[in-house]
Amino acid sequence: MNSSYRILALVGLLLILLSNPFDRLMAAGEFNLVAATAAADQGDARAQYDLAKHYSKGDGVPRDYVKAAEYLHRSAAQGWAFAQNDLGAFYAKGLGVKQDFQEAAHWYRLAAEQGDPLAQYSLGQCYSQGRGVPTNLTTALTWFRKAAEQNQPDALLALGEIYLNGRPGLPIDYQAARQWFGKAAAQGRVGALNSLGFIYEHGGAGVTQNLAQAVNYYRTAAGKNDGGGQMNLGRLYLDGLGVKSDLTEAYQWFYLASKNGEPMANHYLLVLTGRDPLTGAPLLTPEQIETALRRAGELQKKLTGDRMP
Repeated sequence: MNSSYRILALVGLLLILLSNPFDRLMAAGEFNLVAATAAADQGDARAQYDLAKHYSKGDGVPRDYVKAAEYLHRSAAQGWAFAQNDLGAFYAKGLGVKQDFQEAAHWYRLAAEQGDPLAQYSLGQCYSQGRGVPTNLTTALTWFRKAAEQNQPDALLALGEIYLNGRPGLPIDYQAARQWFGKAAAQGRVGALNSLGFIYEHGGAGVTQNLAQAVNYYRTAAGKNDGGGQMNLGRLYLDGLGVKSDLTEAYQWFYLASKNGEPMANHYLLVLTGRDPLTGAPLLTPEQIETALRRAGELQKKLTGDRMP
């Protein structure tokens, strides 16, 4: 078939697709409840999935998880992988249906077998945690790797965590963890930067300790408003590891980490201000604390556009 015939065939196919009002609206990026419902009632799996998304989010219609689950069921039953994955998530969370981890694993598997990376990651989590299926680390790793091959960021992070902490029958391997965390960081997972800092701070298990690298990774994570990175950077400033000891700088990072929900940061703040009954006198003067709080406020405004409370 020459190029002219190919073009005519594609045009003809496009005209057929756009003859349906729902298809025209989808092509224009618009949502119309009447058109979507009509297409869904005629068995259009895409329309069923689209309706499920809108009911789930309350976008253009009142939020209704029961209706969303019903449309997901109809679309998933026709083999629509996105619907199968989302239906698995509905069962895992009990949204619009009774929570059922076995059902969740069932729908994740159907989508995963079609190559959906998020479903592959979620099925890996089922096997890793023993939710809906027997715990099986080997099978979990298989599905995590399938998702990771498609650069699914949560799968990359999960593989890093497994090798960082080790599992029964799977020893700690910082080299493998570093590889997966590096890929997760490249996909925007800021927590992976903090984990890379941990690997370089402690060293071993195939990686040489490098405190300067640890500081760099913690600082990068902290600069992206990661609470773990902020707390660990503060700890290095407190102890003078890889940097010159600076208690004011440490207080600043502990304060930001505390605001980001890191519980250990509160302990360090108490130590620095002398309010921990086990550590005694304060390590900072009121003037130093005021300076640290001012710096923290300026940095928080830069990171998020908000002033500290």
